This record gives sequence, C-alpha cells and structure tokens, in this order.
Amino acid sequence: MRLEEINIRDPYVLTLNGQYYLYGTRGATCWGEADGFDVYTSHDLISWEGPFECFHNDGTFWADRNYWAPEVHLYQGRLYMLASFKKEGVCRGTAILTADSPMGPFVPHSDGRVTPPDWECLDGTLYVSPSGKPYLVFAHEWVQVGDGEICALPLSEDLSRADGDPMLLFHASDAKWAKLMHHRSSGRDGYVTDGPSVWRTAEGKLLVLWASFSAEGYTEGVAVSDNGDITGHFTQAAPLFRRDGGHGMIFRDLAGQMYLTLHTPNIHLQEHPCFIPLEEKGGMLAVKHTLPEWFAPLQARLHAMADTLTASLTGWQGSETIFRPEDYGYQPGAKATAAIQAAVDAAGQQGGTVLLSGGDYLSGTIILRSNVRLMVQSGSRLLASTDLADYPEQIARRLTVQDTNMGMNQSLIFAEGCKNICICGGGELNGQGTRENFPGDETCCGTPGRPFLMRIIDCKNVHVHDVTLRSAACWMENYLNCDRVLLENLTVRNQTNYNNDGIDIDGCRDVIVRHCDIASGDDACCFKGASQRPTERVLIEHCRLYSCCNALKVGTDTQGDFRDVLVLSCRIGGVEHDPSGLKHRCSDSGVSLEMVDGGTLENFLIEDITIDRAWSPFFLRLEDRGRVKPGDPRPAPGNLRQIAIAHVRGGDNGPRGSYFIGIPEKAIEDVLLYDVCLEQHASEKPVLDENAIDELRGVYPDAHMIDDLGDAPARGLWARHVHGLSLAGYDIVPDKEDPRPYLLADTDVTFDQINP
Repeated sequence: MRLEEINIRDPYVLTLNGQYYLYGTRGATCWGEADGFDVYTSHDLISWEGPFECFHNDGTFWADRNYWAPEVHLYQGRLYMLASFKKEGVCRGTAILTADSPMGPFVPHSDGRVTPPDWECLDGTLYVSPSGKPYLVFAHEWVQVGDGEICALPLSEDLSRADGDPMLLFHASDAKWAKLMHHRSSGRDGYVTDGPSVWRTAEGKLLVLWASFSAEGYTEGVAVSDNGDITGHFTQAAPLFRRDGGHGMIFRDLAGQMYLTLHTPNIHLQEHPCFIPLEEKGGMLAVKHTLPEWFAPLQARLHAMADTLTASLTGWQGSETIFRPEDYGYQPGAKATAAIQAAVDAAGQQGGTVLLSGGDYLSGTIILRSNVRLMVQSGSRLLASTDLADYPEQIARRLTVQDTNMGMNQSLIFAEGCKNICICGGGELNGQGTRENFPGDETCCGTPGRPFLMRIIDCKNVHVHDVTLRSAACWMENYLNCDRVLLENLTVRNQTNYNNDGIDIDGCRDVIVRHCDIASGDDACCFKGASQRPTERVLIEHCRLYSCCNALKVGTDTQGDFRDVLVLSCRIGGVEHDPSGLKHRCSDSGVSLEMVDGGTLENFLIEDITIDRAWSPFFLRLEDRGRVKPGDPRPAPGNLRQIAIAHVRGGDNGPRGSYFIGIPEKAIEDVLLYDVCLEQHASEKPVLDENAIDELRGVYPDAHMIDDLGDAPARGLWARHVHGLSLAGYDIVPDKEDPRPYLLADTDVTFDQINP
C-alpha cells in the first residue's frame, strides 16, 4: 500500500537494519476503546506492507482506551515503545513497553504510567542528554492546565520509572502563532500542546518539535534551547508546517536524508502520514525544496541576462550644448509649447540638451527629436496644459491595436522613430490630469479626451531618469516597440484620475527599470502587446510598485510575446492610501499575468519581492478573448508557461486569495511558487463551491473577476486548467481561522513531500 492508504495519526518512523518501520495511532479507534498498535514496513518509503499488530492488550493491561502516539526507540541495545494510554477515572499518561524486535510483540516495561499520576499527560518521547541521562519529554494537557505545557521528566537509567520531578520547558502560548481553542467537553478555553519530538542539529542546537493549532489549522512548531540541552531556556522559531498537519518527528532514510513525518489532514479517518524532506540551514531546520528541472537553468540564464543588460545598457546621456525655451521667445507666465518645441527642433539638428530651469513651464504636446535630452531641472516643472486643444492627435505611422481599438493618441510628450532621447534633470513633469481638468469614466475601451503624459513609439536608446512624473490624465508612460530602454530613479505619482497607469511597456526589447518609486491609481508597472512586437530581455529591480489596481501586470492586450523577464528585489502591492478617493488602498493583485489575446508568455522569474496590501497576491489567467486590429485574423489561444515566483514575503493581503485559471482547451503550464510566505486576511464570505463556478468566458480578465461570486474557493491557491504546478515552501498565513481549504486544484501538484 501507499502512504495515503494508511489511516494513522501521530506517525513515527524507525530506520533499522535496512528497513523502515512506521508506527502510529490507529485512526478508527483513536477516540474510543482500543486494544493495540500496528506497525507497517517498507524498503523505500513508497510502498508499505501491513498492518502488523505489534502490541495487543490481552485483557491484563491497565488501560482500555485512547491508545495514542507509539514511538519506538533503540536504547542501550534494546527497543522501547513509549505511548499514551487512558482508562476511565485515571489520568492519561505515558507508559513504556519493550520488545526484542521492531515487529514486537511489545510488553509492559514500566509499572503503569511514568508521568505524574494526577497529571493529564500525553505524547511522551525519549531524549538522552550528552551525559547519558534519559528524559521523557511530554505534553501536560491543556484540558487540565489551560495553557498547554511541554515538560521534561528525568527517567531512571533502565527507563522503568520517573527519577525526579518534571520541569517546564515552555507553554503553548509562547508561540505567537498558537490559537486559543475551546474544549467542548470541559467548556474550557486554552492553548494546545502535543506531539513533542527532540532533534539535535549538526551544529549542536537542541530543537523540540511540537504541535498546536494556528489560524491555518494543525501546525508543527519548533522550539530552540539556548544551551543545547533540555535544561535550557526555549524560544519559539517559525513553524515547519502550517497546512493542517502536525504531531511530527524527524528521521533519516537509508541514504542519510532527513525527513519530517506528520499526519495530515487533521480530520478523523482521513489522516495519513506524509514525508517532507528537510535540510539544515544556519543551524536550523528548513524544508528541502523540490524544484522542477526547468527552474535552475532559467534562473541562471535570466541572471546572466541581467548582468549583460546592466553592463551594456548604461543610458544615452546626450550633448551638453544647451537650448533654452527663453532663447526662442518664451516669456514666463505664457504658454511655452511653441518655444519648447522650437528648442527641441533646434537641438535635434545637431544634438543637444533642452533645459527648463526657470520655474514652471505650461505646455501642450512636445514632439521629441533624435539626439535630444529634455532636462527639467530641480525646482522647475513642465506643466501640462488643461486645454485639450493643446494636444493634437498623434496617429502612429505604424498602427497598433492601441491606436485602432483604444483611441489613445494624445500626450504631453510624444516621440516616434527617434534614436537617442533622454528625459531627466531632477525636476517634475506634471500632467495636471485631475478629473476636474480631464473628466471621463474608468474604462478598458479607450480614453479619448484624457492625454497620456508620455508616448514613446518605435524608438531606440531611451533614457528617462531622475525626474518626478505626476498626475497624468490617463497613463503616465507608454513605451511601445522600443529598443534599449533605461528607466531609473523615477518617482511616479499617478493617482488623480481613472486609468492612471504608472509605466506601460509594450513590445520593447532590452529594458531596465530600476530604483523607481511608483504609486498609481491603475496598474503600476504593466506589460502589453498591442504593438504586436515581442517584449524580451527585461530587468526590473529595486523598485516600489504600488497600485490601487495591479502592481505588476501583463495584459490585457497580449497580441505580442513576452519572454525573458526578471523582476528582482522589489516591493509591490497596494498604495499606503489613495489621495484621489476614487479607489482604495489595496491592489487587486500583486502579480497579475493575463494572456487573453494570443501571444506567448514564457520564461518569467519574479524573485525576492515583498507583497503588501494585495487582495490577490497572485493571479494568472489564460483565455481566448482574441482582440486584434480590425481586419486581422483572430489568434488561437496563447501560451502562459514557465513562470517562477520565488522568495516572497509580505502581509496585510487578501482576503480574496490567489488563483490561476486557464481554459479547457489550453492550460497554463509549468508554474513554480517557491519559498513564499504571505500573511493574508481570512475570508468572511460564504465558501464558494468550485464546481459551481463556470469557465468565466468573456469576463474582463482581472483578479476582481470573481468578486460578484465571492472570494477564491481556496485560501492558499485555487488552480484550474494548470499543468506542471509546483509549490515549494508555499505558505499563506491567515490572520484568523479561514474555512476554505488550503488548495483546490484539478491537476496534480508537486509539493515538498512524498504522497501529501
């Protein structure tokens, strides 16, 4: 049989003589009358034989119920079983049995319980100190003391009796994650302790594993001694397992690999053992992650790409020859459009810098030329005119889906077909794009009458750095089919209107976005494919991407391909507050990848990020909307594949939750969530029946697409039509009990465990 077919609680594995022996509490008789324990055997930890009864009460044993948590230890050349037993009117306690063989039969060794006779105790385990002194480490039950205790009791050398008084190691409430529980029979509230197990690391640290309940369910905790012995002061480390599983212990396989075994789920008659590979890091235990084969080559290649981009993409700095609007007729207080444009045109003839250094310059559309640096000096501002007539439509020579379907043709700054352009200076470009100045509804179907701040189309060597970009009437920056784009040290505040994107990168190649601080009403950093050109070789690093919509997004226009993108060391999520009052402080998603118009997204690595205030930390959607230019053929469904999201922390997220959904005819492929631990608010909505949710065809693809139905039907992740999903150290920590299951998936999911 396989592990998932074995119904036991409190699993314990003994590795002896080239074989594995698995003991545990019988699931069927756990909570009532019981008469024995079983053992299962295996040579490979995969296939098991049994059960074989290794202890049986022939009617002479003192206890008749609650036979719990048998452990078998090899001590001084003999096998000893420590287990918990109960009899009506007698306190539960740990007794010790012995046998010559791991198969039994085990017979009583101690004279009844070795734990204090007036204490309710359970789950004793053996610890032998460096000096050779044996101890029983056990749980003093919360139903008696309220705040459950883990204690250590000295034993006689032959393990037959107590040899001193018990000492307190720690209380359950010492762990901040422990949850107050209610005991129905006694009516008492308290904190649970059970299942202690002792492990010494290679560096000599002494750890006590133990179990209690958190907001996520049954949880495996870790306590650390400060002196490397049972007599030390214990502090609580982060739990090893949060997903409704506990009462664990550690063993090594025949090759020396460490495993944590525990039972999950903590549901009567559904419990089974699972084995989770461990390793030691910094003297502590950590899950040894199981990663897909494609991840390491992808990570190495994208980091090498980032090194190459960093070395080669240093930014065009421009000529030092100065051209001032004042030299072309500008008078302070007048509209500066014509004078600035004349300075730009003149600088474009020979290459030069257009310098705005005289305070505020009010202007309509400025058309940049090749070899021009526009420098808005610190203390000066380029202010967008509030007269829409100052923004003549600039119809791109090469039409895109954006031009034909969206009508987005007006902007303060416009460049097309240029080489070597730069915007910098330490000052501010302000779109004055409030709703009072540029009214219009929030829409996904075009924003006529609301100019962008910048539209940069079909350009090469674009460098925008060290300026503040504020208050566009619509999108802030749109880079469309550009090569060699460097955006760095930008402060973007775009929160005064609808459709207030921060940065939009569409069909660009060789791009770096670094040290940018973006707070936007709409998507903070968004990749699009309306240009129908590939977006390739992109590095986004050390940025703050905060949004009232999506912090980091691909879509919705995805007519082009997206590949080889590395997002590194960024903070993303919701804004601290929304000054416009139009939206909210939370983002709809932290990471949103939406392939709905054909195209292929592949080879994305998002690494070392923090996600705060996102209703859905992660959202992936593959669909068949098929939006194209008029007259173009409708594309087949695209591809969404090879996406790795690694080393993620954050809080104040949820409660909607993360979800990935493809379509029946086309699945999302190869997604890894690796070393992710996010705090999330628990859902307070009725739990959705996943089977009652249709395929959501034609619904606008965004993380809020299920809001009319409820929150995602799983608290950790809901996945539908996803192939090759790997969860390697993926923990979602609710702030209180969440009734939803941790995971719902219609396909096999790779976990950090054998037969989860």
